[in-house]
Amino acid sequence: MLSLSAPVVATITISFVYLNPNSRDRYFWLLIALGCFNYAIAEVIWLYNYSIAQIPVISPEWSDLFYFLQIFFYITAFIYQLWRKKENAYQIKFFCDVAIIVTVFTALSWHFLVRPLFSSDELTPLLLAISVGYPVSDLLLLLGAIGFYLGTAQFFARSVLTLIIMSLLLQVFADTAYLFSIAESSYVENNLTNPLWSLALLLMALAALLSLTPTKTFIPAVLPEPPKERITFQMLLPYSTIILLFIVIAFEQNKDIHGLIAGAGLSIGLIIVRQIFTLLDNQKLMYNYDHLTSVLEHKIENRTAEVTNKNQQLEKVIQKMEELAYYDVLSGLPNRRLFLEKLEDSIRDAKQHSEKVAVVFIDLDRFKNVNDSFGHEFGDLLLQGFSEKIKENLRSDDVISRQGGDEFTIILNNIYDEHDISPLIQRLQTALAKPMMINGQELHISMSIGIAVYPKDGETSGELLKHADSAMYSAKAKGKNNFQFFSDDMALIASRKIALENDMRRAITNKEFMLYYQPQIQVETGDIIGMEALIRWQTVGGDVVSPGEFIPLAEETRLILPIGEWVLYTACEQAKKWHDAGHSHLKLAVNLSPLQFIHDDLMDVVEFTLRKTGFPASSLELEITEGVAVEDAETALTRMRELRKIGVRIAIDDFGTGYSSLNYLKRFPLNNLKIAQPFVQDMATNPYDKALVEAMVFIAHNLNMSVIAEGVETDEQLSLLKELGCDEIQGYLYSKPLSAEQFTELLVHGEISTKLVN
Repeated sequence: MLSLSAPVVATITISFVYLNPNSRDRYFWLLIALGCFNYAIAEVIWLYNYSIAQIPVISPEWSDLFYFLQIFFYITAFIYQLWRKKENAYQIKFFCDVAIIVTVFTALSWHFLVRPLFSSDELTPLLLAISVGYPVSDLLLLLGAIGFYLGTAQFFARSVLTLIIMSLLLQVFADTAYLFSIAESSYVENNLTNPLWSLALLLMALAALLSLTPTKTFIPAVLPEPPKERITFQMLLPYSTIILLFIVIAFEQNKDIHGLIAGAGLSIGLIIVRQIFTLLDNQKLMYNYDHLTSVLEHKIENRTAEVTNKNQQLEKVIQKMEELAYYDVLSGLPNRRLFLEKLEDSIRDAKQHSEKVAVVFIDLDRFKNVNDSFGHEFGDLLLQGFSEKIKENLRSDDVISRQGGDEFTIILNNIYDEHDISPLIQRLQTALAKPMMINGQELHISMSIGIAVYPKDGETSGELLKHADSAMYSAKAKGKNNFQFFSDDMALIASRKIALENDMRRAITNKEFMLYYQPQIQVETGDIIGMEALIRWQTVGGDVVSPGEFIPLAEETRLILPIGEWVLYTACEQAKKWHDAGHSHLKLAVNLSPLQFIHDDLMDVVEFTLRKTGFPASSLELEITEGVAVEDAETALTRMRELRKIGVRIAIDDFGTGYSSLNYLKRFPLNNLKIAQPFVQDMATNPYDKALVEAMVFIAHNLNMSVIAEGVETDEQLSLLKELGCDEIQGYLYSKPLSAEQFTELLVHGEISTKLVN
């Protein structure tokens, strides 16, 4: 009953595994199940012949066919599995190891099982074929077991593999014991080897069930160390079998041991072949290792050179950006920040040595007319030439700075008497009395100069600058092209400011302010995607007041708050009309002064304007300067988050001309970065400016910001900006600021510039 029930149970169990969709080796188990099924048929036939027909055990019968079919399906399953894993198992050393073991056992099987059969006269050819077929089949089963063992976890989990190998070894052992007893004519029914076949089948069924258990993947918190080189039983198995064969040869008393000797010789030959291939493989590995090492060294060398070059470029860019914090981009002179630091040092030294320090405030006369007549590029060349002239005529210990626009400041150190100041100023006037040549154009330049002296006119840098500025306004009021020392009668300048303030108040009431709109263009398509609202002031008498003149005073007198509120509302109202006319893609950029930005009512003003005009918050972009962040970074951050929360976009205006702190860019929720005009103007001729623009674009894009360049005036500038990945531009290349009517005409009838899309 055990002999019959074991194969039936094994067949049913393994078939269940085959039918389970979670089985990863379904067809392997199908072939094994077919093998068990044929074994069950063979057992039925054998039991019938043995119990009922009383046929001798050693006689050929139909059960032998099904026993062979069982082995056939087993071997087919092993070949199938080995073929599936050929990328891991099919290696020369693997084949040699298997061949050595099989050769040894073939020699032993020949000597003890097969060869004695040929010496018997009672065997018929059929019986002889069957008797020889069993040892050969067992050798093939042994081949499968050895192949699986040497392949280890490449085929199955370790527990499943162990049961399969045990099952095969039990069957081979039982077959060998059976054949040996037949060869020695000592076989008796119901001996102790019979249950081994049943046990082998049950172990195979158990292995099939275990194969359904999912393998857990354990990921250690710390990566384990690579396994150390050690000798394993798998490595020693081929050599152990050869030693076993030599032991058998040594102790075998039978003189006919030619088969054993032949097996030993063949095994040694296989070992030699294995070692040869191992040496060749090692040589190939060493060659590949040397080659890869050489390639890696070459790549490392190239990469090191590349990184070094990039680092040098980055150092230059960083150095340039650090210089921007202290030097004016256009003139190369110290900016206001560095000037104030040097003025503090000069005041401290003068106080220590009982000397005087003169602060000189210079404003170019009629510079706005030059800009309006010849353009901003011409005006910039004039400022650069003027800076060089001043530097050439100053003493080595004096300091000149550009405050912005056409305003310059000078520190005259080592002054012992105020009478020593006038000759220095007259020297500057004399140097500029000669006309300057700018692009072939002869220009006569004059200056309005105000002077404040430490400690008479002030003991702090703020007081000295303020009084020098007042003196400069006094010089302008007295006909320009002169210099004035600060005195108590500088109230004239204050009265001028008061008059301008009054004019601004009337302008607000009389609606003398107007808005112009400069188009913002998408670089890739050349489409108008937005506009920047710019304020202009034309008095009732027709005079145009420069924003550079009234905006600072409006900021100082806080009139910028009602003016800025009017600008925001008017611009949103006009932009809503353009949206309703079918141009809903347009965004609106509006500048906020520092005072507006930090004012407590800003959020109420913005929300009221958006609600009243119906203009969408997502289309409004508020532009702030870098200086806003410097005063109070935390307040600025809070205000930006409030604006972003309601959907308003935020842009940094004139980036690079102020403090240019990368830390602010990282922290603030910005949408857009506007590259200042001085960088754009000189990038075509100055590689450092181009490198800075490239760095700004790279930084902005990596911080998820778009980039707009302002002041684009030439095709060459546009081409470089497109090459560097700039997203948007605005400037005279496309259009000057336009009135609302002109901008409407441009939207309806204007043509898109082919310069942008070609």
